Amino acid sequence: MGLYLKIMLALFGLAYLISPVDIIPDLLVPFLGWVDDGFVLWTILHLIRYGELPWFFFKKKDWTSQSFKQKPPPERTGKKNKAHFSPGIDSESINSAHKILGVSANATWEEIQAAHKEKIKQYHPDKVSHLGEDFSNLANKKFLEIQGAYETLKMRH
Repeated sequence: MGLYLKIMLALFGLAYLISPVDIIPDLLVPFLGWVDDGFVLWTILHLIRYGELPWFFFKKKDWTSQSFKQKPPPERTGKKNKAHFSPGIDSESINSAHKILGVSANATWEEIQAAHKEKIKQYHPDKVSHLGEDFSNLANKKFLEIQGAYETLKMRH
């Protein structure tokens, strides 16, 4: 979050604090009016500090249902295995990443980038948002899967 945005949020919080226009007016119900001021200021401070709104503003998402997950790193043994040259990436996840992006196992980095851009254009959730929530959710899952595959191959190169 940029410095100017943080300053603007702080100024907005101060303006809300001194403003007579509130959710609960300070003049009519003094102590209760200060509670809503404190809540708004706390929310703004949380946003400035952590860069996101507090958890209760959103429904929790279940990230465990993603179809593409990075595998845990393989167990280390005395032998050096060339298939495991990057920590946390095994040959199975690399093969599935190639399959997701639709490129061969010996594709160049430029081919991987081109395939990634093409897949992102095809499955971006904004492209199908007009078709309904089900299609948008499906496109979002596919989008995250493509991003995960690209990140896996990016760590490899």
